[in-house]
Amino acid sequence: NNFLSKYGLIDEDTKRRCPICRARIPPSKEMVSQLASYRARKQKLEEEMDTSSDRYRHISILLQTLENEIGQDWDGVTVLEDGSEPSVIMPDYIFKAAMLGNIKTILKWIYADQTEDRVNAISS
Repeated sequence: NNFLSKYGLIDEDTKRRCPICRARIPPSKEMVSQLASYRARKQKLEEEMDTSSDRYRHISILLQTLENEIGQDWDGVTVLEDGSEPSVIMPDYIFKAAMLGNIKTILKWIYADQTEDRVNAISS
């Protein structure tokens, strides 16, 4: 995994730093979403007292790996995050359609208003 550059060995920590300022690069929105999903799934399994199953162990390993990749010093800011525009709120019926795999309803809602960024809508 390590390769030799003219400056020496490049390790994983060096890859996660900005080449100009050497500050740590924050995680992407996808990584943060995945982290929240893993935490919620693990919490649900704990509430169901299902902590001895293979699913629980698998989720725990995935969560630990992602937390290690993000790092302990993460301050909650993600890559390309700007608070200038509020997010579009996804209606409940679209959320339910997504959970059921009803793509036709979802696409109809997304294309109904091209001025809003409905592709990146968040659920309420």
